[in-house]
Amino acid sequence: MKAVKVDKLIPGMVLAQDVLIPSTGVTLLPSNAVLTLEMIRRITSFNISVVFIADPQKSEEEKTEEILAPAMAQAHENVVAAVRDIVTNPEDQLFEEQIIAGLVGELLEHVEMDASLFLNLTHLKTYDNYLFSHSVNVSILALLIGEQLNYSSEELNQLGVAALLHDIGMLKVPMEIWRKSGTLTPDEYQEIRNHPLYGEEILAAKNMSKEIRAVAAQHHERFDGSGYPNKLKSSEINYKARIVALADVYDACISERPYRERITPQEALRLIVADQELYDPQILKVFISTMAVYPIGSLVKLNTGEIGKVIKVRNKQPFRPVLQIYFDREEKLLDEPIRLDLSEDANHLLFIKDTLSPVQHKKALAEIGKNRNQ
Repeated sequence: MKAVKVDKLIPGMVLAQDVLIPSTGVTLLPSNAVLTLEMIRRITSFNISVVFIADPQKSEEEKTEEILAPAMAQAHENVVAAVRDIVTNPEDQLFEEQIIAGLVGELLEHVEMDASLFLNLTHLKTYDNYLFSHSVNVSILALLIGEQLNYSSEELNQLGVAALLHDIGMLKVPMEIWRKSGTLTPDEYQEIRNHPLYGEEILAAKNMSKEIRAVAAQHHERFDGSGYPNKLKSSEINYKARIVALADVYDACISERPYRERITPQEALRLIVADQELYDPQILKVFISTMAVYPIGSLVKLNTGEIGKVIKVRNKQPFRPVLQIYFDREEKLLDEPIRLDLSEDANHLLFIKDTLSPVQHKKALAEIGKNRNQ
């Protein structure tokens, strides 16, 4: 329990003691009440300066997530490591469609367990493992799209394998080129553009299915014919390649690279929609519906000034996600984050006013990360 000034109260906090109307002894709000914006305004109207707030108590949903999160993080890490071992040793016997399908099965199991929680892990990338974590994250995103398209288990598995292997051709591109922070020369740029063809060659040599080879070869083709390497358009592009193309662009946008900083999830979505002619309209519609208006990982500011991170999306209420509030209205980091579900009736007066800019987003994430490591 701690004393908190009324101007520091945040919806979602829980009262540790009754709040009394001054000079009357009459209970205004009982202990254990979960504060809403209306309650905070009522307290303020009586010129009460301080109330006592209980230490954060986790809901059953949060407790379940705390148990699942480490297991999911480990599963994500294991799949990234396995993909790295497999694709960097193409002569090894592990490089078989059936074995890689087993990895996809593990990803799909966690997607079905809690897609939102697992999707949060797609933001965990470093320069050192980018190529492999990117492949895993693209596979996760592709599986989410495939599920919304009502793909069968067999189709989902094939889509997941194709997504895991879509960038394998990059291994034939010299590392100094695809990690280069400066401007590419024309020859270097062409080498990058050759990686879909390299990928198809590698997968053909390993007797991978025609569908999986097509995804590697065509994931940079675009619906309007402006892509590469063959400027295919519309129905000329393999359908699963169209799915992977969209997932590939989104994950690349929210990833930090040597030659540019990451952008926010919502900005990535906005850029994709701005270039919607590049993507299959049916797949794009499903993707937007899946990611929602405020994609998981977005940092947003409420109309009351607090800043939180989108951690879960409610399918029927895309404008009302679940947030983890990290900063108060003065943008000071909270000792403990507060979970706030905007879809609940009690929070009907709250709404997302704005999303943080890429610069603000990076600064806030750094501050959150620093606090966690202390």
